[in-house]
Amino acid sequence: MNLYRVFPQPPAAFSLTDTDGISEVRSAYSPVGTDSVRTIMVTSPLGETLDSAGSSTALSLGADRRLLGIVREGSDAVIVGASTLRAEPVPLPRTTPLVVLTRSGDLHGHQLVSRGAEGERLVVATPQRNADRVRDALEGFTVELLDIGDDISAEALVGNIRSHLGADHLLVEGGRTTWEYLAPLTTELLIATAAPPLNSRQGIPPWWPVPERPWDMASLFTDDARMLYYRHVIPEGGAPSPAR
Repeated sequence: MNLYRVFPQPPAAFSLTDTDGISEVRSAYSPVGTDSVRTIMVTSPLGETLDSAGSSTALSLGADRRLLGIVREGSDAVIVGASTLRAEPVPLPRTTPLVVLTRSGDLHGHQLVSRGAEGERLVVATPQRNADRVRDALEGFTVELLDIGDDISAEALVGNIRSHLGADHLLVEGGRTTWEYLAPLTTELLIATAAPPLNSRQGIPPWWPVPERPWDMASLFTDDARMLYYRHVIPEGGAPSPAR
């Protein structure tokens, strides 16, 4: 499988089956700045993030899962909501901590997958009262609990995650409630779609909040399956203050 750069010029092809190509893609998708909150998603042309079964599985084609793995490797922590764990299989990143957000602590029916890598690390951010419920649902996993309040702000949550993990670059994988919650702090949008979007927002879903933010399209790639990969960033000076 190859990735092809459409924008910026000049066009270029990158193989995802050899070391040099993967290294070039990793460099092309490296985080901007010293702190970042990056959101990544796969959508339909209408901006939907779920298929008819309530997961993203049918929307995922081509190289998007391989690209997700590369972006994960370039992050200090991956953030996901509990609903995503219940909707579809979520593998623990091999080298990057996974942070699961849940106010209720209800993770029963999760589809979390361990691949046995030495670098796996699982953190559940939830109020302390849910500790026993979380450990019961995640029996067999080594779990770190990060105590958060019921009404914690996005800024405080990001600050707590950064402090707990020593993390500068955060990757938000969803689901939609989590994306919208952290949207005001998001500095970069990575969007994969299987066909040209049916709006003029260059891949940004119509439901995405704070539309007045000054997004710039930094790159556009495609692959052998004709998936489109948009990358939008906040230009220098337009980003929110990083939470520490």
